[in-house]
Amino acid sequence: MIARDAGIAEGTIYRYFDSKRDLLDEVLRRHYSVLFDDVQQTLPNIEGPGNRLRYLIRRILLMISEDRSMCGLRTIHARQVDNERPSLSHDQNRRMAILMTNEIKAGMAEGSFRIDTSPSIVCYMIGGAVEITEYSFMKTGKAIDIDQITESIWRTIHGGMSSSDATAESLTGLVERFEKAADRLDPK
Repeated sequence: MIARDAGIAEGTIYRYFDSKRDLLDEVLRRHYSVLFDDVQQTLPNIEGPGNRLRYLIRRILLMISEDRSMCGLRTIHARQVDNERPSLSHDQNRRMAILMTNEIKAGMAEGSFRIDTSPSIVCYMIGGAVEITEYSFMKTGKAIDIDQITESIWRTIHGGMSSSDATAESLTGLVERFEKAADRLDPK
């Protein structure tokens, strides 16, 4: 079907790709290349770790909203389990998590984020919110309000790790805010 839709002989595909997974990897590699090229060019020009972290959240949401078909492809690919050959989606998620972790650690070092912040937990929370948003977009096709969702995720995350709010809000309050934000993102 892929060869037919591309207007080429089926054998031609196997001349360049050993399997459907190799073809899928190449499509996703090019897709992620656009994302990370943009991030590499933009991130150094943004002032402060908090603003850079917010930008990363927004940029991921923008990528999701730009192409619903790619969301489906990423979702299918990410769910493939192969211990010998992890999916490209997992690799790219780790790459984004490293960028986020670097910004969280920079914020901790400069004192704008609480020193007891767990970068991995923050990345999991952001990843969960983004995944719910992507799932909702795939399920409903309803346009994503990138600015509103970015701010909702950011307020929830920032409220829990901001050094000025270190004693003002308990972890329970943060979790409650995150759950409310997640409920708004996934209309039932």
